[in-house]
Amino acid sequence: MDHTFDFLDRNFFTKASVFPGSVGTFRYRFQRSGWLDQEGSAIQVWVYENTSFELARDVETETFPWTEEGVEKIKAWLTAKLDERGTERYRIPYRTKDVSESAE
Repeated sequence: MDHTFDFLDRNFFTKASVFPGSVGTFRYRFQRSGWLDQEGSAIQVWVYENTSFELARDVETETFPWTEEGVEKIKAWLTAKLDERGTERYRIPYRTKDVSESAE
């Protein structure tokens, strides 16, 4: 079993209302609404390509209840998306200027 998202638990989402993260080039973002143990509280999760969230085009999102069961579903969904989309070591997603080009 993949353990990439084992750090997620209900209390993790109390640290910030918005939390971006990545596993190499696989990007994800959480945003909570409500508060822990408050009725109707939820966590929206996005996954997107190796760019900033604001520039992302290939975005998928789901919303989960902020409960033990909801957090388990978040971990399963993220693991499935990581398997689908794959990842590689972090890299800058644009071509950098070749040193030999700058000498000309």
